[in-house]
Amino acid sequence: MKKIILVSILCIVSLGLFAQEKTKHITLFTNVQVFDGTSDKLIKADVLVEGNLIKQISKEPLMVMQTDNVTIIDGGGNTLMPGLIEGHGHVMFASDLPKLLNQDEFEQGINAARRANDYLMHGFTTIRDCGGNSFGVKRALDQDIISGPRIYPSGAAIGQTSGHGDFRSNVDGHPYYDGVENGGVVNKWKHTLIADGTDEVRRAVRDQLFRGASQIKIHTGGGVTSFTDPLQAAQYTPEEIKAAVEEATRYGTYVMTHSQMNNSVVASLDAGVKSIEHGLVLEESTVKRMAELGVFYSPQLFLPLQPTAGNPMFQDPIQQAKLKIVSEGTRDAIAMAKKYKLTILWGTDCFFGSAPYSAYTQEFAYRDEFFTPIEQMKQITGNNAKVLALSGLKNPYPGAELGVIKEGAFADMIIVKGDPTKDIKLLMDSNNIGVIMKDGKIYKNTIEK
Repeated sequence: MKKIILVSILCIVSLGLFAQEKTKHITLFTNVQVFDGTSDKLIKADVLVEGNLIKQISKEPLMVMQTDNVTIIDGGGNTLMPGLIEGHGHVMFASDLPKLLNQDEFEQGINAARRANDYLMHGFTTIRDCGGNSFGVKRALDQDIISGPRIYPSGAAIGQTSGHGDFRSNVDGHPYYDGVENGGVVNKWKHTLIADGTDEVRRAVRDQLFRGASQIKIHTGGGVTSFTDPLQAAQYTPEEIKAAVEEATRYGTYVMTHSQMNNSVVASLDAGVKSIEHGLVLEESTVKRMAELGVFYSPQLFLPLQPTAGNPMFQDPIQQAKLKIVSEGTRDAIAMAKKYKLTILWGTDCFFGSAPYSAYTQEFAYRDEFFTPIEQMKQITGNNAKVLALSGLKNPYPGAELGVIKEGAFADMIIVKGDPTKDIKLLMDSNNIGVIMKDGKIYKNTIEK
């Protein structure tokens, strides 16, 4: 009863004494089973939101005065959890590759806005964008001009000439020798940057930090998507990788790297990289070292584990030959990651496709082979939030936590119809997402009030 009176007083104060300021909207969630982003079990609780922050969580019923400024949502016994976090996304790559290479920046921006809305309507309230010039889209999202998740942008993914990020055609020039205008569309629109030598790497990192990067993305090994680099090729010298890490560290943030093979992962660890993206062909000694260093591990499973011939994103024979190598290493890599208790992130590497995001929610199904539902739920909320927080001084959303249901945290939450701790595949269907709240604002509500 004391808690009920306290909350009522709180609402009166909020609605009355500070009337000279813009009154904060209050939302009360009742009759929900709460997953807090870190725990192994759900708890029945009421959750009070004031403005864009979680104000109170109570196992006892909460009450608020019903006014125009108050929304009460009866969750019907369903699951309230933190908004989903895409740990490895590419919001700008929202078209098939041939189309992307022939689009101007305006068309790419429009397609990216659609992709962002797709993400949000599937319950994703935050994206760690791992390469692409998403700064303009982020600003539009933050100003609520368009609907979509928060974006932690890397900006242009930085790599060497003929490396994984070099998507020039045979008729394109080199941005250094022939000018940026002649250096291919991907480089021209700054989705990737070609930088060779420590001085160029430092300049490229500084430029992305200037433009608003919350973390830095580099390529230190070959990739499946690219055509001119062998998968096994180590990319960037130790000095070049260290240069990127040094510059990011001076700005209070970190470097993530595209690394599939063991040799490139080792080189990245040597230089102080904090997040390994992909890393699906590994030796046990390397995984053990990742655990000792506290490095984040960001694998994606639906891309390498589906039948190679039917893979929707890799149809070229060159790509499929590389994909086969990655596929053969994936299960061993995940087993070792679990053995050494790495902090495993949840991400899709969703890119080069015009279909809505629902086409890629298969990641839940493919992870189901390796992880319990609650493990996936932790990966896609609390774990991913830890790597977001690593952006430190460059965190674009400071002041409160993401990825958790906790007093004082940002009010980014969803209500799932049913219990995803028993069936993680509920999260694959947007129809099962009954309520979507980002930054205290409700973007979807199909639950009875």
